[in-house]
Amino acid sequence: MTAFKNIYILLIISLANVANIVKAQDAPWPSSISPQTNLQNQPKTFEKFKDRLYSGGTVGAWFGSTTYINLSPILGIKITKQFSVGVGVIYNYYSQMYIGKKYVSTIYGGSTFARYFVTENLFAQIGWDRLSVPDYTTGLINSRAWIDNVLVGAGYRQKFSDNGTVVAMIFYNINQSPLSPYQNPIIQIGFNIGL
Repeated sequence: MTAFKNIYILLIISLANVANIVKAQDAPWPSSISPQTNLQNQPKTFEKFKDRLYSGGTVGAWFGSTTYINLSPILGIKITKQFSVGVGVIYNYYSQMYIGKKYVSTIYGGSTFARYFVTENLFAQIGWDRLSVPDYTTGLINSRAWIDNVLVGAGYRQKFSDNGTVVAMIFYNINQSPLSPYQNPIIQIGFNIGL
């Protein structure tokens, strides 16, 4: 739990500095570089706030005697060209027929993440998920527990349009617990679309 608190405090401190980073993006051009100098080689600028925003996430499902549905939308904001932060919602539905009875469980909660692009398409990411899960350890019917997962990993994105990318990611949950729905390593495939 102490490791989680330290990571949580570090994440809060990092997010507190976001305002300073965003303000630095609006700094005037250095006197040695004019806005007209080599415009073709200049990176795309964030002309409007919405240029900083992107959405996406993961969606998955299978149906049959076992039904599984995963909805995990995200909303992110680019702080710089390489660094972004975001939030998300997580919902998983699972049902299975077993000896003529239907068993149903749900997992829901929220997430935050910070992503840094090492190259144009390769990134490192740290995230925190807080999930409400069925608690089978109590022996009580419909008992639930809130658990925290700290996910550290990397990903790769591939563009499919000017504003859209497919994203493949691999994570390791460094705060693994018996109730965690994740099994290490965690592999996810999703998408991001600029707004």
